[in-house]
Amino acid sequence: MSSHSQESPTPPDAGIRAVPHPRPGIIELLRSRFIAGLITVIPAMITIWAIMIMADLLNRNVGKMIDPIVRAFLDLVAWPERLAAPLTIGVSLFLTLLFILAAGVLSRFFLVRRLIRLGERIVERIPLVRFFYVTPREVLRTLTAKRDSVKRVVALEYPRRGIWCIAYATGEIFLQPGNRKIVTVFLPTTPNPTSGFLLMVPAEDVHDINMTTEDAVRFIISGGILSPNSMHTAPFNGLDTPPKLPPPEPLTVHLPNAKSEEEE
Repeated sequence: MSSHSQESPTPPDAGIRAVPHPRPGIIELLRSRFIAGLITVIPAMITIWAIMIMADLLNRNVGKMIDPIVRAFLDLVAWPERLAAPLTIGVSLFLTLLFILAAGVLSRFFLVRRLIRLGERIVERIPLVRFFYVTPREVLRTLTAKRDSVKRVVALEYPRRGIWCIAYATGEIFLQPGNRKIVTVFLPTTPNPTSGFLLMVPAEDVHDINMTTEDAVRFIISGGILSPNSMHTAPFNGLDTPPKLPPPEPLTVHLPNAKSEEEE
């Protein structure tokens, strides 16, 4: 009898892995690090810029009232008068932060929320203004959301097998008849991760992934430009069961002309 060789079975899916790249040149490495720095620094700069503009507007309009108070205080404590200008600016900045805090407190009231939503609906009808207002607002809401609002970062193959996406597992349901375990998954969109789709996925099709919530937000907002060199998955065993995965890898810039750095 002639023996027939059998093909080895296809190994089970071992998770998401990145294709290794050769070591980049110094120019590509500097370019990659520079873009990573921009993505890290620009949001903070925009926030500081907005606060400084508000402080400058407040200083121009209310500074005339603040300045005499500051000068009277300097006379009282016998400090040099040259400190009047920087102290006036400092008081204006403090009042700006106080104003932002007060706006946050007032936004909890029903009537103020209705007025804010009315203003937002008006702004959202203006095409160009809508882009510059809505996108930063939704990104900030996502970045400052409570940790409890997102259960766990997961990976699944959607919209078909072989195409992977990042999502958030938010709950578990047992579908009857059959008592099948279904995971409710929120699949965010790019670049606005607060919009997306609610999916009900069989638990066996959901995979835990070694990515933090913050890194997942950056990954989605950047459209994959900021991503780890590799990702590891594990079977999803429930929201109450911590996954056994290696620590998350740091995000690096991945561009068509920028090759990622090899692990040493």
